[in-house]
Formats: sequence, structure tokens, C-alpha cells
Amino acid sequence: MLSPELLALIFLTLWGACVGSFLNVVIYRVPAGLSVIHPPSRCPGCEQKLALYDNVPVLGWLWLRGKCRTCKMKISPQYPLIEAFTALCFLGLTAAYYFTDLRPAFATLGVAGSWPALAVHLVLLSAMIAATVIDAKLFIIPLGVTWIAALVAFIVMPLAAGAGWVPDSVSDTSTQWEELAPWVSPEWLGVPLGAGLGLVLAVLLLNLGVIPQSFADEPELPEGADPNDPEHFFLHPHPRREISKELLFLALPVVGAGAGYAAVQALVAGPLPGPGGADEASVRAWLSGTDRVPGWLLAFGGVLLGFLVGAAVVWFTRILGTLMFGKEAMGLGDVHLMAAVGAVIGWRDVTLAFFVAPFLGLLGTALIAGVGAFKKGGMRPIPYGPYLCAGTVIVMLLRVPIYRVLFAGGA
Repeated sequence: MLSPELLALIFLTLWGACVGSFLNVVIYRVPAGLSVIHPPSRCPGCEQKLALYDNVPVLGWLWLRGKCRTCKMKISPQYPLIEAFTALCFLGLTAAYYFTDLRPAFATLGVAGSWPALAVHLVLLSAMIAATVIDAKLFIIPLGVTWIAALVAFIVMPLAAGAGWVPDSVSDTSTQWEELAPWVSPEWLGVPLGAGLGLVLAVLLLNLGVIPQSFADEPELPEGADPNDPEHFFLHPHPRREISKELLFLALPVVGAGAGYAAVQALVAGPLPGPGGADEASVRAWLSGTDRVPGWLLAFGGVLLGFLVGAAVVWFTRILGTLMFGKEAMGLGDVHLMAAVGAVIGWRDVTLAFFVAPFLGLLGTALIAGVGAFKKGGMRPIPYGPYLCAGTVIVMLLRVPIYRVLFAGGA
């Protein structure tokens, strides 16, 4: 009889191909501002609706021999490639989690004990595949793609904690669950909650026009310049002035984080110890009661902290780069991307992924330069988003070995 893990591996591989079919729709329609639901899949040439059997992932394209059944218009091989690639990614991630010792918590708890975390990870993986392809082609990351992954984490993880799939109090929290999903200890809960309220207030003031929007005006391009050239995406006559507006926006979450921490200090009537401090056990004991800090709130705080830290590491890099070089550094799409990553894998892992990405970027740049030397016209540069996604996948797979090397004992 097949084990639940093997059944999950087979099912998720097939499901991955179906998800890949949907990602093809996202990749084509979202950048164009079209609905991903309506109309149903159809040929872009003759607009003939595709039959159900023509929509079978990978096989449908092979049956049609890469051409529309009606008008014989060629169908891009990108469609079966994305479907097959997504299926392989689902296969690889599930196999690594349950059939190797790379992620011991998943392997120990099995699918039955860890499926909420697995589901959220697969949603993030799907979003990163779509974001990578769109960014590589158009140098943009649609915010809706990243928001979906973050929203799923904000919903599923607190529900999982509240439904008893995870420990309900800090005293019962195992390091295994902290490896599975974002979690915040009660003495630090005020930090993400305060910062989150500051972020909500900053967004509200931005929409009301109280905080000015940065880079709102279109930059003037050099005469004869191609407006679609990625080199011109970040041109602006006053980038340092514009980036100061973003500092004003970020001041509110930073102040909120400090206020949230101070509020918890006041709650326990004294300064809180840092992690590992002599009095930490007594602080945890006071706060760990389910009537005071339920598990779902700690899970929500962990997701929120990861979301905020993921956005912050990219955003502050963008600000520092712009101030140093006088040119807009990185895009806000990368900020939203890493915010979603942090919401799913937590603040430690998203920080690690951010620092892994530059090494992949250097390797990718060297490869592009090498291939471009032998190719007429050179090679088109790759934006930074795909490297951030690749760094995230590496951390998702090799989290435990990396932490063992870095800290000689684990995360």
C-alpha cells in the first residue's frame, strides 16, 4: 500500500502540471490587464474556445502538434514548458521535504501533520514561477501575483494554529513547528503588530495625499530613446529627492514597531529580556496562557513579521542604493515579492534568501556575459526578481544545512 507521502507526491506532481496551465494564463493576461477567469482559454488568432481535451497539460500541446486545431496558428512551446516545469518543481519540493533529511520537520510530521505549511509553500512557489517569467520578459512584477501568496499565508497559518494543527501556546511550541512556518514569541509580538498598524496608517495617508507618492511623474527620456528599453526604466531627474518621500512613508511602520515593543514592556511592568535572557522563562510563562496570547495570534504575528522584514531588506537596499548612486535602485515589485516570501517562510529565512540572491546574480551575469561574447548582439540582461526567487528556493530546500554551517547547530 502506498504511503500518504508517496500518494501526495504523485498527486502534487499532476496538480503541479494543472497549476502550470493556469500560470500560463496569468503570465499572458495579468501584464495585459486582462481577467484570468473570463473568457475561457481560446486561440489568440481565431478566438476559438479550446476544447477540454486540448487543455490537458503538456499532452494537449503534443496532440495539437503545437498548432491551433481550427486556424493552424502556432502555439508557443512556452505553454507545455511552463506546465512541465511547474510539475517538476512541485515534485522536487515535495520529494525534498518528505523523502530526504533536508527538512526534518516535514519528514518527521509527515503530510498529515504539515500539510498547511506545504500548501502555503507550493502557493509561493507557483507565484514565484509566474513572477520570474513575467519579470524576465517585461521587467515588471505584477503586484497581484505576490499579494495572493502573502494573503494565503495570512489566512492559512493563523487558521492552522487556531484549529489545533500547531501548538496552541508558547509553552507547547516545538522548534519543529518554528521550522515549518513563521512564528513569533509573545515578548516580541508587539513589534510586528505595531509596525503593521503603522504600515496601514502610512498607506491610508498615502492614498489621502498626505504623504506624497514617490516617482509619480514620468521621467523625460533622452531624444530617440526606446521607452521599452529596461535601461530607461529607472531614469529620473531627481531620484534622491523622490526616495526621501519613501523614507517618510517608512517612518510610520518603524515608529509603530518601537511603540508596539514599548507597549508589551508596559504590559509586563518592566524591561523585557532579549532572546535567551535570564528572565525570559518567567516572561514567557506569564504571556503563554491561551487566554492572553492564543496560538493563532502568534502565528499571525510571525507571518506579519516575515512580511515586514522581507519588504524592509529590499526597500532599505533600494533607498541606500538610490542615495549612493543617484539612480533609482531596484523596483518596488521586488519589495512586494520579498514581502510575500517573508510571509511564507519567516523573517530569518527571507533575510537569508536576500543575501543568497546576489551570489546567484553574479553567477548569472557572468554566464550571460560569457554567452553574449559568442552571440551576435549580445545577451539581454535578466532583472533581479528571478535571482531573488532562485535564492528563495535554495533557502526553502537547504535551510537546515545552511543554518548548520552558519551557526554550527541549526536555526
